Amino acid sequence: MSSSSGFLLFACGAAVLAFWVVARFPTVGPQTLPSALAWVIAAFLLQLPVPLLVGSTARSAGASTALLLVVLPSLAILFWTAGCLVRSVVSLITPHRR
Repeated sequence: MSSSSGFLLFACGAAVLAFWVVARFPTVGPQTLPSALAWVIAAFLLQLPVPLLVGSTARSAGASTALLLVVLPSLAILFWTAGCLVRSVVSLITPHRR
């Protein structure tokens, strides 16, 4: 397995986990568009030190540990905020459904 296919597998797994949380717990997370946008911006800003964390974790504990403890949670947070943003946009379009 190449590194790009491994990363793609981790990204798909993070997306499945995050969207499951959005679907399973609809009251958790931002409910309005401005708060969802703020969460998305915060999630992107939190991604800035991720490459440094991955490098240092991979050097000290190994690549698989870095993938499991740094990459998977950071991608899951990105996908979770994206799911919350989509949920808030959908609630604007169909406000009578909750």
